[in-house]
Order: sequence, then C-alpha cells, then structure tokens
Amino acid sequence: MKKIKKHNTLTDGYIPITLNNAVLPDKLINALYWKFEENGATGERFNMSMAELRTLLGLKSTKEDKRIYEAIKLLQTPIQLRDFSFKGQDISWMSAPFLCAVIKWKDNENYLSLQVDEMTIEALKQKAGYTPIELEICNKFRTKYGLKIYEMYLRYYSLPNKEGKGVGKISKSKEHLNKIFGTTYKAPSDMKRGIDRGINEIEKITGELISCFYHKAEKKFIFGWHQKEKYPNLRIPYERIDEFIEWYLMHKKELKIHSILKYRVGLKKKILEDKFDDLDSFYRGMLKWKYDLNPNDFFDVTTGKYRNF
Repeated sequence: MKKIKKHNTLTDGYIPITLNNAVLPDKLINALYWKFEENGATGERFNMSMAELRTLLGLKSTKEDKRIYEAIKLLQTPIQLRDFSFKGQDISWMSAPFLCAVIKWKDNENYLSLQVDEMTIEALKQKAGYTPIELEICNKFRTKYGLKIYEMYLRYYSLPNKEGKGVGKISKSKEHLNKIFGTTYKAPSDMKRGIDRGINEIEKITGELISCFYHKAEKKFIFGWHQKEKYPNLRIPYERIDEFIEWYLMHKKELKIHSILKYRVGLKKKILEDKFDDLDSFYRGMLKWKYDLNPNDFFDVTTGKYRNF
C-alpha cells in the first residue's frame, strides 16, 4: 500500500480556492507528494504519466482528465506555509503555490512534466514533523469534509492535551475550518452539518470514531477521539528504544552480527512485541549505570512496564 509522509506544513495548510468544495485537489496534493518523494524530494522537474496519476487518484477513465487539469490549476494557486527560513532569512508566513509550471509536450501527450516550488521544498525540508497517510484510504473519500478531518485526526491523533492519556483532542475556529474546507459558513450550525457528514464518512471508510461539538464560550469546534495504545506489549518508553538498543550493542560483547541494520530492525521489533528476553536486565542496567537511577522507582509491578524519566 502506497503511503506518504505528508509534511505538517501541507497537512495544516489549505487551498484558498476550491471547485464547489471538491475533494480531488486535496487527493492530488497527496498523489503528487508521493511521486515527489519517490523522485528524491528535490526541486528538479519530474515526469509522470497520466495513467499513473489516474491510478494514484483512484480514477479509471480518461474522461476524468479534465477534472485533473482543473485540480492542477488550483494547486498553482497559493497555499499558506508558516515558520521556516530561506537563504538565511526567517519567514513567519508565506503564500506560495505547491506546483510550478506543469507542462504537457506535444511529442508526448501521455506525460506531464512537473516541478514543486523551490521555497515550498525548503519549508518542507525544515519541518521535521509529518503525517503518514495511505493514498488508498484517501482516495475512498468523496467529501472534502471527510478527507480534511481525517488528515487532521491523523495529524493530532497522539499529541498530548489537557484531557489526559487515552483521549485525543483538537480545537479549531470556524474561520480556520472555513479555510480548510473551502467554505464560507457564518453560522456554526451550518458548519456542523458539513462536519457531521465528514465524520460519518470517516467511520464508514476507516471505522474510526470521532466526535465534535461547538463550544460557544470558546467559539471553537472541539474534535475528540479515543487514543488506542499503539504498542500494547511495549514495556519501556518508546522514545528510549533507540538509546536502549545502542546500550545493548555496546555492552553485549559476544554478539555475532552480519548486518547491523537488519539486526537493529529485528531487535526493535522484538522490543515492541515484548519478545526480547534480555530487556529487563539490560534496561535496568542502563538506568542504574548510565543515569544513576534506581530501576524500581520507574517500574510498575502491576503492568510490568517502565515509565519514562
């Protein structure tokens, strides 16, 4: 299954102009971004066949090409990018197109020649955060509400918030959602009907349950969901895994390793699935000898898991 690591500058951004709230332009961003990554994520021009583009968009007929061309035009209108630097100067906000000139040469009309804007590329390179998105799932959406809320859900799924562990939450103003959806709603109740359509579509396509209500005092829409535990068998903090692997490799002298990369990947998989027999002895050793900590202070005897420090 094709998956993109969509930079959060694009996930958080929006297309100011849309064709009747059409979802195709947003699908096109995801498809072209996948191709952009496949070609090395550089500013060089790259070629793409119309057949491949239709496949990535989940379209089957050449009759859909006119819609694709209209969507391409929209991606040449500015999107909003924030907080990055370009050639030594800090940028707090930029309005720029995702795509530069898109060309179809007469001697090869089955292909498009594309290029991503240079400053947009620089913004993407500087933003470490990204949202993994599966193209096949995105292409099932028929409403802009469903796709954009789903991307927002993936983007903020596990981020900490005041609600505590196990609960995901994000709040958005009506003004911001109008920009994301390409709408001009003035009444929150009108916006809520579109949001409900999107949430219902998400449940039908993915099975994920998202709730939403309008907070009158804050004048914001509050989205919430249950956070499932991603690695239920993992017993050490996820952010300590790579450090722990380094500690283990440094102190387990008798190891015979043919490929260090394959060994690291396999070891991480065992740790995530709690199938690594030496975990307790070496993790406790790391806490004691590297950090001068008492391992028992960070171990939960009920769950058998270690909390972070």
